[in-house]
Amino acid sequence: MKRMPLLLSMIVLSLLACKAGFADYSGRPESLTLENFQVGPDNRWAFSHIREVLPTVNIRHDDHQVLPLVRSAAAVDDFTLVMQGKAQPIDAIAEQQYIDGLLILKDGKIVFEKYYGHLKPELPHLMMSVSKSVIGLLTGVLEEKGVIDLSKSVAHYVPELAKSGWGPDPIRTMLDMRDGSAYTEDYEDKNSSVGAQDCAVAWTDADYCPDDGPRGGYEFFPTIGRNPDNLGKFVYKSGTTDVMGWVLEAATGKPLAELISQYIWQPMGAEFDANITVDEGGFVLADGGMNATLRDLGRFGLLAMNGGKALGKQVVPAAFIKDIRDQPGDPNWPYDDEPESWSPYYRSYWWGTGNEGRSFGGFGINGQHVQVAPDDGIVIAVFSTWPRADGDLNGYYWGQLYELSDALVEKFR
Repeated sequence: MKRMPLLLSMIVLSLLACKAGFADYSGRPESLTLENFQVGPDNRWAFSHIREVLPTVNIRHDDHQVLPLVRSAAAVDDFTLVMQGKAQPIDAIAEQQYIDGLLILKDGKIVFEKYYGHLKPELPHLMMSVSKSVIGLLTGVLEEKGVIDLSKSVAHYVPELAKSGWGPDPIRTMLDMRDGSAYTEDYEDKNSSVGAQDCAVAWTDADYCPDDGPRGGYEFFPTIGRNPDNLGKFVYKSGTTDVMGWVLEAATGKPLAELISQYIWQPMGAEFDANITVDEGGFVLADGGMNATLRDLGRFGLLAMNGGKALGKQVVPAAFIKDIRDQPGDPNWPYDDEPESWSPYYRSYWWGTGNEGRSFGGFGINGQHVQVAPDDGIVIAVFSTWPRADGDLNGYYWGQLYELSDALVEKFR
């Protein structure tokens, strides 16, 4: 059954956004619905226009402290890259990989920038799980300020979650997704927790959504139970980051969007406001709801590459960034898509490669990526709209995204 009151409220919000000058309906697919906005082909438009699809709250930037991104004298408008065993123009690779925007920074300057699909320089694009990496750095800032203690439990900050699967877990465990919750994440299985969460936070109104299910994140997350087998090992669970967002709000008494703005977005020198999706109960989707412009994603990558510094100031503790970069490989790593030379791990919502250059990055379904290669002075920012969340082995997939990232570093180092 469709949730008409929520849909009507979303339509009103979209109309208000249009009146305020935020909306751009040009090219909107007639077939676009709340049920299909995450899949191809309609996600190609939707991911660059989330404010016309879902309710959002603003993450403000500061016009008085914008980090300049200038074009390098070595910048190129086109190039060829060896991908999947053959030399291909970057435009052909972008078409095959459903890339919406590609930005490459070398020593803080633009060496390549191009937009595809419906994306434009001023349009924010859905970051999906790259949002998690923002939450990771935000937690590092709040820890240094003494607002959050990584040794304390989720229940210490959010009593409402005491009986949930996350209740007894320390914040440090949460940051590495080594918690003992029973949250499950299988994008093809609508009975998994991530599918139920989409229903609860109104990222879908599909027929499989229960009429009497939880409404909003504040109702949904306390329903997730415990799985002791998960405790202490890395099991990817998006809900864990959403719980972290709730913890940070409870610890500070401030909305998550305001925290991101105050401690990350403004001091890193963002050029544009970002935004993050919010459900009808006011719960913001920390795990994948952020939207930002391609250049601001590049600035976020620079913040990480420069050891937490931006505009001459230490924004994120250098030790927190170093800790992300210096982790050993996970001997129980659950994936096999990475190159054999890597020793991968997951730390503070960042994916570490353990390669020779100790590069690390943020990844999101449908092909979102920011890669940081500090030894080479390179940041790569990619927005995409893979038709399927986890890719297709025959064309676009995590392995191809890794290969592209490595090839770009090799090309521009």
